[in-house]
Amino acid sequence: MKHSAEKYFETRALAAPDHILVATDLTDSDYLMPYVIAQSKASHARVTLFHAIPPVDVLPLEAGVISHIDDTEIERDVRATLRGMAAEIQLHGIGCGISLRRDYPADAICAEINKTGATRLIMGSHGRKKLAQLALGSVANQLLSRLDIPVFVVGPGTHDSPEHVLPEPEHVTPRRILHPVSFHGDFQKSISLALDLAQVHGAELTLLHVVDPDVQEQINPERTLLWIEQALGALVPAAEELSFRVQTRAACGDKVEEVLRAAATTRADWIVLGVDGDSASWSLRNTTAYKVLSKAGCPVLAFRHQPAAKKSTIPKEDHHLEGVIA
Repeated sequence: MKHSAEKYFETRALAAPDHILVATDLTDSDYLMPYVIAQSKASHARVTLFHAIPPVDVLPLEAGVISHIDDTEIERDVRATLRGMAAEIQLHGIGCGISLRRDYPADAICAEINKTGATRLIMGSHGRKKLAQLALGSVANQLLSRLDIPVFVVGPGTHDSPEHVLPEPEHVTPRRILHPVSFHGDFQKSISLALDLAQVHGAELTLLHVVDPDVQEQINPERTLLWIEQALGALVPAAEELSFRVQTRAACGDKVEEVLRAAATTRADWIVLGVDGDSASWSLRNTTAYKVLSKAGCPVLAFRHQPAAKKSTIPKEDHHLEGVIA
């Protein structure tokens, strides 16, 4: 069992990584680089730019029917592009290396993280469901179920809007963070990460819990939502111990819609999304987490906890609400 001090330094290492892996499809540097530079500066992290060269059978059809592909030429071009991106990062005084691997993207990224010991992954997503276009969209969904480090995803809602050119400087480093709380499994680890991120960046933090609309007729909405806000507040250290503001919100409705609505109304720069593989609320099987990151108008930092069997955190006098907030 880990002591509290060990847990504290573990979450702090995730909030302020010393090594960041950037998975790039080589077309995303314009919108990824500002985030990479800001995050590496904030935690004095070194960066590795990484690209996976997929097998021929996942290339676009017009490329897959080519009778011969010059592997040496492809690798040379990839390395040249990565070096150009690395040079841009190095101009900011950041240590940056490059790496490439021949494998399916999700497998290659996992292997590279194991090799480098990186404690944060930054990547873009085009929100696509197939790998055929060499996009990392569906790769993000696969990685959420496999990685135990935060995955920072700049999704299509952030970089594909008509008015988008480059991320605004004031939004690259978060001033406002939204963290949906599931009350499932080891959810407190995600809260610790959200608190640490707010501390590192000096950001305002909003904790949100969404009640399933199916139980709305069984509860007193006003009393229940008020109680949930109080329960969220009880998870936060005393105000005098914090150097940033924390607010709580409760809502009833579709989880994805309510998270996106809260992100818009709070003008969140980041959504910190805890994902528990055993959670009905954030089940990877239903890709709820992926729906959020693919639709959000701001980047999402997703973090998968290890499933944990925990005792109920519901006070005895409110135990009848356990099914509501689970």
